[in-house]
Amino acid sequence: MTVAIAGAARHICDAMFHRGNGRAAVDFATATAGRLESDLVARGSQGLSVLGMLYLKASVAAAHIEARGEVPDLLGAAGASARRLGVDGNALWTAFGPTNVQIHRVSALARMNDGVEAVVAAEQIDGRARDALPRERRAHHLVDVARSLSQAGRREESVAKLLEAEREASEEVHCRPRTKRLVDDLRLLGVGSAESRLRALAERCGLPA
Repeated sequence: MTVAIAGAARHICDAMFHRGNGRAAVDFATATAGRLESDLVARGSQGLSVLGMLYLKASVAAAHIEARGEVPDLLGAAGASARRLGVDGNALWTAFGPTNVQIHRVSALARMNDGVEAVVAAEQIDGRARDALPRERRAHHLVDVARSLSQAGRREESVAKLLEAEREASEEVHCRPRTKRLVDDLRLLGVGSAESRLRALAERCGLPA
């Protein structure tokens, strides 16, 4: 029952975040994790996975609302669950493990516009471990890397990462408003030799010429 409650809380946190209630999402996720942590740890891989995901969801929500002081502790708490788990798994379809914690660190840094640091963090992720994750998760990560590269002024490389994400899971690029905004921003900023590839991608995203 405890695992089911924590799993449901993860989805509630997601809903709060996507409705623009980032502060409420952070507070709800951390309160739930704190209350259930000892029981979840005792329940092995499923409990550790949903516990870790609660902290990861809170870390991204905190980054989104620029609660910079909270992000390292939340990622650290997720990392503690990942170390206890010891492997990259997919218990209850969480895709939780050490690699997913690293991927969320990149996402959090990108949301805080720390592009250079996010690119460095992405480069530290083991490629084989990253490629073993579900394709939607890989594509979402590639979009975060593309955003980080753009923030770091490496816009041609950003386009290349977006195209890589599109090959992994096109819906992560074509359908998500935040990704489409990145494509539009890159068009405004200019991408040098990647201009034609970006223009074609913008068309596939349904963006006006």
